Amino acid sequence: MKCSKFSFRPPQPPKDVISVAGRLIGAFMLFSFVTITTHAQQSSHASNSDFALSVKSTGWALMEARSGWVVANSNGDQPLPPASITKLMMNYAVFSELAKGSISLNDEVAISEKAWRSEGSRMFADVNTTINLEHLLKSTIIQSGNDAAIALAEHTSGSEERFAALMNDYAQQLGLTHSRFKNASGLPAPGHHMSAVDILKLSAAIIDQFGEYYSWYGIKEYEHNSIRQFNRNKLLLRNLGVDGLKTGHTEAAGYCLVSSAQRQGQRWIAVVMGTESEALREQAVTELLEYGFDAFDAGEVLSGQGGVAQARVYGGETDQVLLKPISPVYVAVPRGRLADIEVRLQMAPSFDAPIQLKQSMGVAALYLDGNPLLDVPLVAMSEIPEGGFLKRVTDTISRSIGGLFD
Repeated sequence: MKCSKFSFRPPQPPKDVISVAGRLIGAFMLFSFVTITTHAQQSSHASNSDFALSVKSTGWALMEARSGWVVANSNGDQPLPPASITKLMMNYAVFSELAKGSISLNDEVAISEKAWRSEGSRMFADVNTTINLEHLLKSTIIQSGNDAAIALAEHTSGSEERFAALMNDYAQQLGLTHSRFKNASGLPAPGHHMSAVDILKLSAAIIDQFGEYYSWYGIKEYEHNSIRQFNRNKLLLRNLGVDGLKTGHTEAAGYCLVSSAQRQGQRWIAVVMGTESEALREQAVTELLEYGFDAFDAGEVLSGQGGVAQARVYGGETDQVLLKPISPVYVAVPRGRLADIEVRLQMAPSFDAPIQLKQSMGVAALYLDGNPLLDVPLVAMSEIPEGGFLKRVTDTISRSIGGLFD
C-alpha cells in the first residue's frame, strides 16, 4: 500500500506524483468546493471547542448538516427527556411509512377516545370523528398536537405501543444509540429519552430524506375546528435563517428546542435541552447557530470533475483509471482553514485489468494540523476492460523492468 501525501489548496495546476515502487501512481488532480444540497455520510466529529453557552441547560449540541459533524456539545450523548421533540421521531416514522405506501396522505384517520383525552398541547380533534392524515400530520409538526400524534400512531400501527416499537426500529436504523421511545407524543414515561446528538442526527435525516415535508416545519400557524394556533418555534419569526424543526416542554424535560438555519450555502442545526424558559431556549439556540455560522467554514471536498486521482492499470485497454469518492464529502472546519486540509492517498502502486466501474481502489484520508478528520473510500470512475494479447505482454514486460515503456 502506497501512501501519498499533499496539502489541499484552492484550484491550481495538477501535480504528477511518481512512485518509486510502481512506478506511476498517477497525477493527483486538483480539488474544488461546490455548494450542493446532497447530504454527506453521517459522521460525528465532536470537538473540544472552547465555546460556552451562556444559558443553563441539561445538554446541547451543534451540527453542520451536510457533513453531519457535531462541532460542539455539552452532555451531547446524555439520555434526557425530550418532551415534544419526540414528535420528530414520530414524524420520521410516518414519513417513512408514507414513502413505503403503507399509509397515504389522503387516508381518513379515526380519532379514538385515547387520542381525544390526551393531555398537553392538542389540536382539539373531536372523538369518534375522522380527520385527513395530512391535516393531522401538519398538526404534529406545526402546533405539536398530542391528540394528532396518538391518532396517527394508532392508524399506522394499530396501537400507540406498537407504533413506539416502530419508532425504535427506525431510530436503530438511523444510529440513534442514546434514544428510546415509549410513546408518540413525548409525554413523560419511564425509559423514554433522547440525547442532544441523536436529535441532531434525526433532524438532519428529516431534512435530507424528506425535504417535501421539511418545509411544513416552517409553517407559522395551524387551524382546526376554527381554533387558530401558532408554531411554537418563535425563531421562525426572526431574521436568522431558521426554517424549521421543533420545540418541547414538560416539567421533567424543561424547555427544549431544536432549530435549523440556512445561510450562504451552509446549514447548521442546534439543539438545547432543559432550559428554564421559552426565552432562554430561544437565546441558547440562537447563540449556537450564530457560533456555527461565525466560527466555521463548511464545504465539499474531493469534488473535482476530473476525479481525485489517477491509478496505473496494467493489462487494460487504457493505462489509467480516474478515482473519485464513493459519495459526496463535506467537512466543517474552523473559519479560514479549508485550504489547510491535507489529503493523504492510500492506494496500491498499480492495479491489474479488468477494472470494474465503482470498484474499490483506495482511501483518501483527510487531516487538519496532523489530526485525522475523515477516511474517504475511493472508487473507479470508469470500467477498464482487459487489453489485447500484445498489450498484456507489453505491460508485463513494462512492469517487470520498472516502467520502461510508461
